[in-house]
This record gives sequence, C-alpha cells and structure tokens, in this order.
Amino acid sequence: MVGKKDAPTNSMAFSPPASLLEADEILPSDLDSASISESVVDYEFENGRRYHAYKAGSYPLPNDEQELDRIDLKHHITLLLAGGNLHLAPLSHPKRILDIGTGTGIWAIEMAEQYPQSQVIGTDLSPVQPSWVPDNVRFHIDDCETKFWTWPEDYFDYIHSRHTKPGGYFELQDLDCRFTSDDNTLLDSHNLTYWSNLITEAAAKYNRPVPRYTDYIHWFEKAGFTDVRQVNFKCPTNPWPKNKVLKEAGKFQLVAHIEGLEGVSMGLLTRGLAWKAEEVKVLMAKIRPELKDRGIHSYQNTVFITGRKPGNPRHSSNYSARTSNFSAPITPNSCSSSTAHSPDDHGSPAPQEETNAFTPVMPVIGHGHSGGD
Repeated sequence: MVGKKDAPTNSMAFSPPASLLEADEILPSDLDSASISESVVDYEFENGRRYHAYKAGSYPLPNDEQELDRIDLKHHITLLLAGGNLHLAPLSHPKRILDIGTGTGIWAIEMAEQYPQSQVIGTDLSPVQPSWVPDNVRFHIDDCETKFWTWPEDYFDYIHSRHTKPGGYFELQDLDCRFTSDDNTLLDSHNLTYWSNLITEAAAKYNRPVPRYTDYIHWFEKAGFTDVRQVNFKCPTNPWPKNKVLKEAGKFQLVAHIEGLEGVSMGLLTRGLAWKAEEVKVLMAKIRPELKDRGIHSYQNTVFITGRKPGNPRHSSNYSARTSNFSAPITPNSCSSSTAHSPDDHGSPAPQEETNAFTPVMPVIGHGHSGGD
C-alpha cells in the first residue's frame, strides 16, 4: 500500500508579463479548483487499483481503466432505462450546464452535442476525461464538497448530479446499490444481500452513507427546490426479464457487475471495515454465480430527480407530477403498470399519466420550459 500524498496546491499553466498584471481580491474559490499538474495525476495505488491524488482518500472508488469502462457502461444502461434521454428536466436553450462528478465526461460530451449553443463544464477529482471534446465542453479538477463555490452565484441554468440560477434546474441521477427483488427470489441468505448490507455499513463508516432511492425527493423539497419530480427505474441484475429492453439492460448490467463490483467494494471494505484485500476477492467469487443466476430476479433502483430553483416565474406546464414510479412489482414474464399522481385544484390526487413499469419511455413533462431562457 502506498502512503497518501498531500493534496496539490493550485498552479497556473501560464501568466502574462508582470507589467500587465493587476492585483485582484483573493477569493476562496481560487483555492478549490486545480489545474492539471504532476501532483494531480500522480495517482495512488492500493490493492492493485488506482485512485485519485487530488484530495486523496476522499472518494473510495478507483479511477483506473477498468473503473472507467464500468462508468461508461453504467451511462449506457441508464440511457437504455430512460429511453435515450440524457435528462429529465424540461430544458430548451440552457446557456451554462454543470456536470458534478463527471467521471469519464461521457454525459457532458453528449449534452454538449445535444445543446451546441450551451457551455458545458464537467468537474471531478480525477483528470481522466478525454482531451478531444466538442468546443463547448471544458473539464475542471474540483471538489464539489468544498464549502466554497468555484463559480459565481446564480451562474448555471442546469446542474447535473447547488448553485443554479433562479429558474434553473438541478438534476440528480443515481443508483441505489442495494440488491432487492419483488418475488422473494433474492433471499436474506444470498451473498448479494450480504454484500448490500456490508457496502452500506462500510460507506456509512467512511462518511459516505448510501441513500435509499426514496430519500432524494425529501432532500430536494427541504432544500427549497420547486417543481420537484422523481422518476424511478428498476435495473435488472442480469437478463432475467422478458421485456427486450430490460433484458438488454440486464446483459450490460451483468457485465458491469462482473467487471466492476470488486472495484466498488475494495476501497470501501478495506478502508471502512478493515477487510483484507483477499477477503474482498473471496466475497466477489461467491457473488459472481448469484449475479449470473437468472432464477434470482434481483434488481437495483435507478433514480432521476429534478427540481427548479425558485425565481423567474415560468409559464405553466405539465411539469407537475411529484413522482413517477416505474417500479411496480415485476416478474420475468409480466410487467404491471403504475400511475403517477399530482394534486388537482382541490388538493386531491389526480392521475397524471400511466406508464408500464418497465417501459423505458420518459413521462410527458412539458418541454415548454427552459433553464436558460
């Protein structure tokens, strides 16, 4: 195990002659975004995996090629579940988009291609993004958890994954890592259940508690966002569903787990629960047969949730349903439907839309709104 290095100080790639420089006020944000330097890419290696150097140890997952492949595969799976939609928020002409925890940068790049008039910024602790990107994409090494905000207040029209402009949207897309099933084919005695409990315990001890998919909407509302909307998808562990799209998602998810679950587990279990690397590998060997077992109808919940920062009143739209649960109980040969509701003028629930529990089509949400008008 290689010891952790101090977080690098900021550096500038170049500066103009001193005669052209005028002293400016030193802002806290100047200290929290690092340009790529030797210290940032001087990665740490632990138990055969590579980890970020900037703010070393603050994020427990690796950043090596195997993990980057898993991240890109996860992006593809999410698009499958969401019917090809990159976002849920009703955007039209956003000017500035921020992707927090951009990872490989694949989402930011695709958003830049979809909205060529926008400036897209992706931030991450690791400089693992490609150098050849669209002209309207930039990547920064930045810690989103710092108490200082790198950009001006009310700057972004849309933030993917805190300081969005009034009327702008904040959207979070996340996976609840806990394995579960609707038909009790996943048992308490299974290693997948054991892993789910272990990883949540380890994450909590690492000060990285794993939320349940039902927690997010309450956090958004408590933070003061309006027009809060959550869509839940179930992502099958392997190709056990009959639905063709979900079967394909399950095929990719199985590959992602087989190739990437050890990387997700290694840092958390060795750092959070003081496991030995060999113990983690033994657990992975026990889990793999269950991941492949199509008799275990397990899945994980994927969440899309978005909210609008109050201000700049918009025209009314259909963007009113609080939740859409594509998460009715399922079996391999059937999909049931679920109905999203929104309060009507009298405060009672009124049907908003009905969607097959596993149909990867986003609900109608009123595209007349724009985060960047």
